[in-house]
Amino acid sequence: MAALRIKLYRFDPDRDEASRYQEYEIEADGSLSVLQAVRYIYRQVDGSLSFRNSDCRRGVCGVCSMMIDGRRRLSCMIVAKDGMTVGPPPNREVIKDLVFDMD
Repeated sequence: MAALRIKLYRFDPDRDEASRYQEYEIEADGSLSVLQAVRYIYRQVDGSLSFRNSDCRRGVCGVCSMMIDGRRRLSCMIVAKDGMTVGPPPNREVIKDLVFDMD
């Protein structure tokens, strides 16, 4: 198993004055998409993380759109890599963590 370090954007407007990035380390058995890595962090490491849990996994719906290493990408289609940074799109209001206003 390989260790992956991933920095995730964290912000709760009801509690936080400013956003921050929090680093998580997970063990990956094989390759994971970024969405699978975020799900793993939520289920196994930090249940307070908020994100949109898309089920399409085909790059069609756009619900899992995130900024991945500075580029807007669909997290279900990108392979998670050690040291990556994941956040919400820059032109959207953040509701909490990786959840943003889609209107």
